[in-house]
Amino acid sequence: MIKERLKDMELKITELSDYLQISRPTMYKFIEAYDSGDSSVINKHVLKLFKYIDENPLIGKKTVVSYILTNLVEEKELGDTAENRVYNQIKRYLIANPESAKSQFIELIVQKTDYDDAVTYLLKIYPLLRKRKLSDKEIAFLKPFDDIKTILDTEGDE
Repeated sequence: MIKERLKDMELKITELSDYLQISRPTMYKFIEAYDSGDSSVINKHVLKLFKYIDENPLIGKKTVVSYILTNLVEEKELGDTAENRVYNQIKRYLIANPESAKSQFIELIVQKTDYDDAVTYLLKIYPLLRKRKLSDKEIAFLKPFDDIKTILDTEGDE
């Protein structure tokens, strides 16, 4: 039963719906149809994913997300060429480094809103990190980032 497999993988129906750009009620309908053996009403992408999950009992959530990004998201859904380049760059990175801290962070910021403020801060300081001469105000703005780097450097020495 696909519903139990998703639960075992800790992959929520809401998350799966978001990844596949399908409403939650429709996803529930597809799951019920698949579990009852009626694949005729299931979207072809969803059916392909369900079969992949069924045929690979040892896969986990990250593998399923990677599969969706690699096999089910069509480039035409992504907009202009610049967006496609960025998407493909992210996709290649996630596929090549699924267990890296960066991949885990990307997955976390896509799924949760807890780090939105931190992401905004990082985007604001990025140009300052490249700047040669900083004002006192810019130096003060960078202090939390420097403090975090110091903490991480210190932990690495232990």
